[in-house]
Amino acid sequence: MTIDLLTIQPHQISRDLREKIVVIYGEPKVGKTTIASQFPKALLLAFEKGYNALAGVMAQNVTKWADFKKVLRQLENAQVKKKFETVIVDTADLSYASCEKFILQREGVDKIGDIPYGGGYKLVRDEFDTVLRSIPMMGYGLVMISHAQIQTITAEDGTEYSKTVPTLTKQPRGIVLSMADIIGYAKSIEREGESKTALFLRGTQQFEAGSRFKYTPPVIKFEYEALVKAIADAIEKEEVEKGQTTVVEKGVNLYAEEEQLSFEDLKTEIKDLTAKLVEKQGANVAKKTMNNLVELHLGKGRTLKDVTESQVEQLSLVAYDLKQTL
Repeated sequence: MTIDLLTIQPHQISRDLREKIVVIYGEPKVGKTTIASQFPKALLLAFEKGYNALAGVMAQNVTKWADFKKVLRQLENAQVKKKFETVIVDTADLSYASCEKFILQREGVDKIGDIPYGGGYKLVRDEFDTVLRSIPMMGYGLVMISHAQIQTITAEDGTEYSKTVPTLTKQPRGIVLSMADIIGYAKSIEREGESKTALFLRGTQQFEAGSRFKYTPPVIKFEYEALVKAIADAIEKEEVEKGQTTVVEKGVNLYAEEEQLSFEDLKTEIKDLTAKLVEKQGANVAKKTMNNLVELHLGKGRTLKDVTESQVEQLSLVAYDLKQTL
């Protein structure tokens, strides 16, 4: 990436939902994935298959953290950037669980706590944080979906109260919520004798919600167009207040099962790819390239000889990145 500070221009905020980071959480079956799929040119990364009733959704099943990282490699492609503008992670909870499993396999332990001095928790946190933040850094909008749970909160004076929050555990919740421009809580409510779904955009003592936009209303209909209008109106009100100019922008299941190679097949594939790498780069440079890839995916000081069958996911990433190098 070329950096030239003299070419920097003032950041402009779009009135639609492009490039926004949004968290939507709520009760089951209220339409979280449906709303998310209506974001501009959305790609659904399905850690759970909750899109069966959504005709036309562009979805990629993700069963492992290595799958997620392979998707990220492709998101850097210029042709992919033309096809998609928003990435949906459904659910953020399951993505974190797969990240933790990936670290367990890479470090060769059964529990994160087995890594001394809290080091395992930091490894998972850093991996999850780095990967998630790379998506908006590539210019995509990001929508993260979670479910809702009620937690007991203890106030500073010792009193306790109940609060509805995303089902994410404390560590990933801190990462996800700190990234978000908009945190919306979707809830079914009874109104005029019928059940309707509302999206709460301003937090209270009873539930987690919030927005970076000063004039976002506290609650709206849980509809995509209502959310677009609420954010556009909020931005325009702030624009008038500050005298700023804001640019106005206009607001099939792709999953194919990837061939799952066995541990031995992967080792053979990497051996063949390494031979091609030596032909392309020469022995010394190829050795350095391989060492960097192995350290990236298996940990510092590791070699391919150290790999066990439980680390097939990490090995698949070594093979994947090798292919991109050739």
